[in-house]
Amino acid sequence: MTTTHSSNQRSGVSGRARARPTRQAELRKLLARRSGASIAQIQKAFNWQPHTVRAAISAQRKSGSVIVRSNTDKGSVYRIVEESGSQ
Repeated sequence: MTTTHSSNQRSGVSGRARARPTRQAELRKLLARRSGASIAQIQKAFNWQPHTVRAAISAQRKSGSVIVRSNTDKGSVYRIVEESGSQ
C-alpha cells in the first residue's frame, strides 16, 4: 500500500501545471501594450467590477509603475510608460 501512495504523490507532482502569472502581472502586461487598456477591456479580461479595476491600477501605481490616462472617444485608456532616467 505504501508503494501505491508514493506513486500517487509522484504523479501529482509531475502532473502539476506551471504556476500561472498573478493577476497583477497579467494586468501589467495589458497596460504595457502600445494601445494600453480601457476599464472595459480590463473588466472583460478579469471579470472584475469597474471599482476593482481602478483599485488594481492604483496598486500598480503604488508599486512604482508610471501609468498615464488618456481620453479617447471610447473612454479613458490607461498605459504604463517607461521612465527614461532617474527623477
